[in-house]
Amino acid sequence: MAVTKINEFMSRIGARGGMSLTTGFDVKFAFGPRSEVPTRYYTGDDKDVVHMLCDEAQLPNVQAATAQVSGRYQGETAVQYPTSRLYTDVGMGFLCDAEMIPLKFFTHWYDFIFGENELDRNVTRNDGTFGGAMTAQPRQVNRINRLNYMDEYTSTCYIVKTEPGPNAANERAPIAFLLENCYPYAIDAVPLSYGSSQIARVNVNLYYSRHTVHYGHEDISRFRDPTIGANDLSGTTASIA
Repeated sequence: MAVTKINEFMSRIGARGGMSLTTGFDVKFAFGPRSEVPTRYYTGDDKDVVHMLCDEAQLPNVQAATAQVSGRYQGETAVQYPTSRLYTDVGMGFLCDAEMIPLKFFTHWYDFIFGENELDRNVTRNDGTFGGAMTAQPRQVNRINRLNYMDEYTSTCYIVKTEPGPNAANERAPIAFLLENCYPYAIDAVPLSYGSSQIARVNVNLYYSRHTVHYGHEDISRFRDPTIGANDLSGTTASIA
């Protein structure tokens, strides 16, 4: 039956748990047993900070490479048919705390890919003061870069679309994308300038080999809010990663 009244629309959508908002998502990185990425900035409280400060992500797109066939029927033009799946990169944005933990984490991860972390480990650490930073020295000029194996630095990146529930702001997870063999290939410059103060943020681009999609099939009837008449959408809220 076609929906022609606003209250019918609100009731139908309310019965599905409301509309989805872009501000509800969670992101995490899971390094496998063969991974040797140092987790110096992705463990304990630092790990929670990285998750919490991810303020921009995207669900991966889907695209197919195609070929064409002609002459199947008289008068029919060339017909496109899919040949393989294409996976493009994904971008994420992270706010930075005063310790710049998200930037440290991704830079540390990127350096590990090219073997930088194995060279003069103590050279790139100081006491965290301005004086310590201004007296820091670069690595040896004759150093080499030897890439690690892919199994050693890739991770599985979870991008979970979340929706609010009665017990938590991210209780529902209708869909989740698992990016396999994920690693950062580009870390954007972090702009710094005098003027109006703004929160520093870092944008990261990640490659992955392919993704797995997990579909949530929870009983959404238990997420209806009984305090809202006809499941009015105005009562929904969103979780923030």
